Amino acid sequence: MSTRVFTALSRARGFASTSARRRRLHAHAGGGSDRLERIASGDNDAVKRFAKLCKSKSFRDAERSVVLASSVLMRECFVSRGGARARTLFVADWAEKPDWIDADRVVRAPASVMKKCAGVNNGDGLDLIGEFDMPEMMDGKSFAKRFAGRRTTRTLALEGVQDPGNLGTLARTAVAFGWDTVALLPGTCDPFNDKAMRAARGATFRLNFVTFDSFDELERAARELGMDLYAAEPRADEDVDPERVGDVAKACLVLGTEGQGLSDDALRACKPVAVPMSGEMESLNVAIAGGILCYLMRLR
Repeated sequence: MSTRVFTALSRARGFASTSARRRRLHAHAGGGSDRLERIASGDNDAVKRFAKLCKSKSFRDAERSVVLASSVLMRECFVSRGGARARTLFVADWAEKPDWIDADRVVRAPASVMKKCAGVNNGDGLDLIGEFDMPEMMDGKSFAKRFAGRRTTRTLALEGVQDPGNLGTLARTAVAFGWDTVALLPGTCDPFNDKAMRAARGATFRLNFVTFDSFDELERAARELGMDLYAAEPRADEDVDPERVGDVAKACLVLGTEGQGLSDDALRACKPVAVPMSGEMESLNVAIAGGILCYLMRLR
């Protein structure tokens, strides 16, 4: 074989190999056109949209969508449900798109763009960022109607819990111990905040969420459902043994913060429960106290 023919064959094989790699990469990214979309600038409208979704609750609510950053978090949210579909999925240049995620739009991007999309300081280890449909948020009337036929329920009501890390941890704990609903009372932060979503580790997509405009509204819904109300009150004089609540078919635990505590309405309407502690500590962080009580009060 002449040198010229050998060189031509080598180039053809190299071209074929490169084309095959591109096709495989394109297939992993879920594209349907010959050329995979790529965004290299942080000034792109899609990148700005992701950044705004991460920062703005009002924008998330208007668009009814949330942002999840990293394949680990997406796996925790969706794999047990058989997969998910993203509105838009950003895939890092070095990463591959998982088979269990479908997407309406798939975009390749460098670390600088991934970082801006997620609103983090370093995007080097960030493999995926996706925009997904926001989980349903019920109001009080919808909650009372939907749960009217249930024989059992466990609801965790949060009053004035402003730290998204605490909220996410409580959501994760609720799922771990079989609680099905998180009720959000005035002053509580958004469960779809990016920090809350990371702390929840997928629990956000496994819970029912309901908002109440006042404690009175929660009290009315509880009365309609025959649900007993309990308040985590460490200074209570006549505490109910939290383990005894495990035999109650329908129960709602109301948690406040260490600083503000619970409202007078909550203290008036609820039976007090407290975490058994030695006298050396006055109180616990709301996420820790809530986690212990969720375990002790779990349905048996």
